[in-house]
Amino acid sequence: MKWPTFTDTSPNESYGFTSRPHDTGPVRLLIIIGLVFMAGFLWLYFQPVNRGYPLLFGLLTVSVLLKLFRLLHEWYHYWQVVPPVRPAVTRRWTVDVMTTFCPGEPYEMVVNTLRAIQAMPYPHTTYLCDEADDTHLRQICEQMGVRHVTRTDKADAKAGNINNALRQATGEICLILDPDHVPVPDFLDQVLPYFEDPAIGFVPCVQGYYNRKESLVAYGAAEQTYSFYGPMMTCMSNYGTAQAIGANCTFRRAALDSIGGHAAGLSEDMHTAMLLHAGGWQSVYVPLPLSYGLVPATLSAYYKQQLKWARGTLELLVTTYPKVFGRLTGRQRFHYLTMPLYYVLGLVQLIDLLIPVLALVMMRLPLRLDLLVFAAAYLPLLMTAFLIRQYAQRWLIEKQEAGFHLLGGVLSSGTWWVYVLGLLYTIFRVEVPYLPTPKNDVPRNNVLLCLPNVLMGLLTLGAVGYGVYHYGRFATGNVFFRLMIGFGLLNVLILSLNVLIGQERVLGAVYEWIRQLTSRRLFMRSLRQFICAVRYGLYGRLRGAALPLFGLVLIFTTGLIGFTYRQRMPSQPHDIRHATAQPFYVGTEPAGRSIPVPELQTMTGVIEPQHLSWQPARSGIAGPHRPALANSLPLLYVEPDLGGAHQPLNPFLQNMNRGHYDDVLTRFLRKLKRYRQPVLLAFAPRFDDPSRPWGTAADASLKLYRDAWQHLVRLGQQEQATNVIWVWCPAKPTTIASFHPDADCVDWLGIDVVNRPDATADPAGHSFATLYQSLHNAIRLHKEYDIRQKPVLITHLGTAIETDMPESQWVVHAMGDIRDRYPEIRGAVFTGR
Repeated sequence: MKWPTFTDTSPNESYGFTSRPHDTGPVRLLIIIGLVFMAGFLWLYFQPVNRGYPLLFGLLTVSVLLKLFRLLHEWYHYWQVVPPVRPAVTRRWTVDVMTTFCPGEPYEMVVNTLRAIQAMPYPHTTYLCDEADDTHLRQICEQMGVRHVTRTDKADAKAGNINNALRQATGEICLILDPDHVPVPDFLDQVLPYFEDPAIGFVPCVQGYYNRKESLVAYGAAEQTYSFYGPMMTCMSNYGTAQAIGANCTFRRAALDSIGGHAAGLSEDMHTAMLLHAGGWQSVYVPLPLSYGLVPATLSAYYKQQLKWARGTLELLVTTYPKVFGRLTGRQRFHYLTMPLYYVLGLVQLIDLLIPVLALVMMRLPLRLDLLVFAAAYLPLLMTAFLIRQYAQRWLIEKQEAGFHLLGGVLSSGTWWVYVLGLLYTIFRVEVPYLPTPKNDVPRNNVLLCLPNVLMGLLTLGAVGYGVYHYGRFATGNVFFRLMIGFGLLNVLILSLNVLIGQERVLGAVYEWIRQLTSRRLFMRSLRQFICAVRYGLYGRLRGAALPLFGLVLIFTTGLIGFTYRQRMPSQPHDIRHATAQPFYVGTEPAGRSIPVPELQTMTGVIEPQHLSWQPARSGIAGPHRPALANSLPLLYVEPDLGGAHQPLNPFLQNMNRGHYDDVLTRFLRKLKRYRQPVLLAFAPRFDDPSRPWGTAADASLKLYRDAWQHLVRLGQQEQATNVIWVWCPAKPTTIASFHPDADCVDWLGIDVVNRPDATADPAGHSFATLYQSLHNAIRLHKEYDIRQKPVLITHLGTAIETDMPESQWVVHAMGDIRDRYPEIRGAVFTGR
């Protein structure tokens, strides 16, 4: 690698940080409106009626709350982004500048850094803290006038190395640089004036990178730091919480001595800052790129760095933070509590990966929330957060840092398992050795490091395939589960991109081929320049137009809320036909009494049964009355009254099939069509039960019933009564297997499951699962695939008499069986006794 030097002072033409007095007003307005949107979203999210399956809802809630907390944390650091004013210089300081060397680090890199340090014009003494006592570097130091320091006791890694040199140094100020960080000439001139204030203990500055284009990993890792070193750290300086940066931080020697020297640990810079702040020392951040170093350029180096930081910062949270809590200011307490929580991000990412998997395998939803309503609550918050982040990019440090930072987000999403590992290591007290981030790691095609993402991707694909195969239309015909499939496939895409990023040799070869191809063609170079100009022009326009665009967001939000209100109020907005819009529909028979079941408090679809008698020879069919509850779903049972017509069953069915009652049926269907709301319609329920007045067990009659049903449905299709949902209600498994109508003539299967121990040899009664299992088997094992995919409505659910358990308890157990074992059941009508 060619090690760079930086001769330009800072700021220069690449510097992009701007701060005008009126900049904070607009971002504060955006944040306040964003808080309103966030409150509205949370209010809707936590409505009891919107809660889904408890396990999935709990996981989703953890993810949502942690993400919103991160968003609030970000906004908190955009509230007061005002850079410090450099004080006037009144004195000269004695300064020590220290850098380190560990075995295996490139000589050229260390020598390059030493030369840049020596080139700084401000008088100072340079120290090389050499862990290896390297003879070659000792000679280099002698030639360059650098003090070479080594030690035999290797305790405390980097901190111990620095503290060993501090015992020999005498300067009032100490600048500590990583060996890969090359300072600009005016580094000391920019930071030393802030020490005029005797309360200032340390002055961090921007950590820039000169190898950000070396690989996709380097580019993504650099993107993850831009907002932190721009607006967030600038605001921390105003809050008294500016964080020490281990790569290039300047300390007052008296401050370091007051805490016993540089603090040790995997996150030694944060540990040092925490102790200094607890000791009453203040810090100030200089938003200037005063040194440039290496960002991890390989996946191995990046993962090692992230694991070290995750383990180190979480360790500080559980060990050091409680000890210094009482000596910190309020903002510092908040700072050192929340900063380590960034590494809980892995838990959030793991939850986001698992939710689609569990939802598709269990056929359960985390939320029972209409998508249009969810969009009306979530999209304004999402768009406002996007505009706030774009507006805040005026405070990024260098011009090339602007962008959407998608690669950084993708890389972070693939690091979930590293963050989870860091969390587990902290919980179980697993030690992680302090290893410097590799400076000359060789690109490779990583296999083992990509294995967690490969396995999670395969697990997600398996869940998608299982859901589609096992649940069929419940997955592919359900907008909510299609959404889960979409989330799962999006996760697979992100995981696959991380696996691809890990194939560094392959990507390097492709990049070299593209580079050679474009470098030979003037057109390709011009195209690349044009794309770059358009890209950064877009970023600039977004920053400048954040407020006008927010006006469009408000207009969009108002329109979306109004549209949602109009759509929801007059009609059912759900896809009732396939029972895919809501997890469950419930109702109670008019003659039945209400049964207190805790699960019913969160059921959102309401069914109101109505029994309509039809005497074929004397009258038509009475039209349905309006449901008592607004926006509920009528379930109409058309029950033939053959006794009044003095007709045996078969002739009635034959006449129906021949069209003798078409006028009556057509008038009835037209009434339903004019109703303009979804209607569940069942004709002759339990027609295969001889105990019913219209029931029969004869095969010939059951065939006629099948034909009569199909004739009725065809009439409805001819009349375009598309709001009618056809509920076919057999009583026996053999009827389902042998006499099922055409699949397009049935929308729901209606099944009675009532515990009647007085009608069986077992006086103790039966559970729901025992009573339903044979019917379930007949459906799920049917030779016709479409039949297996029909949703099931339990048209009568209850127990006829008290057995060895109370009625309400029997129903609670039945609902538990439905939830855990029978995803095809989409509703139940409770009968009571």
